[in-house]
Amino acid sequence: MLKKLTKTAAALGLAATLTACGVTGGPLIREGEPVGMITIRNTSQASLTVVTMSDCDHYTYGMNRMSAGETIPPGYDRSFRVSAGCWDVQVGYGWATGYSTGTKRTTVPAGRNRILVYSGD
Repeated sequence: MLKKLTKTAAALGLAATLTACGVTGGPLIREGEPVGMITIRNTSQASLTVVTMSDCDHYTYGMNRMSAGETIPPGYDRSFRVSAGCWDVQVGYGWATGYSTGTKRTTVPAGRNRILVYSGD
């Protein structure tokens, strides 16, 4: 088993590598651009544990945009401020043990809120 310091150093190295390669999905807000909002509405029977999103020019959805331990329970919403434009969004639950996901490409107008509903179907 690796020591905690070694794990931390490895995780920081991996994070730096992923960021440099664009795997993170890029920033949600790009400096100098107008912003809008993406709201994830959970109408499923499970708490959502993963929300990944990237602008449509990235080749991956990126990393989880929610904090560690954060969920979107059934019947609740979670909003994210983003730069206006095209976004690829993926939501799901059960990240480590096999999961269910929903994906959507959407365009967010400046100053507007785009609501994406996840029903689990």
